[in-house]
Amino acid sequence: MSKRHMVTLHYNITVHDDMIDYMDGVMRTLAKNKTQWKDDLYFAIRFAQQKLSKDYAELTPMTGMIRILAHILDSARK
Repeated sequence: MSKRHMVTLHYNITVHDDMIDYMDGVMRTLAKNKTQWKDDLYFAIRFAQQKLSKDYAELTPMTGMIRILAHILDSARK
């Protein structure tokens, strides 16, 4: 059996949520320390997070229920 894993519909929601959570954690850590490069990195991550959220929001109306149902029906999550 192949050891490769393909990104499928039901993993899409999980990957998106994990990316947002990771970015939130990094931004919390960077907000505590005030140096120029950390401020620059903070704003870059914030911009990336906003873009990811915007892209996800634009995609969701077209395929929202299909993605949610695929996530719920995923047998690996049971």
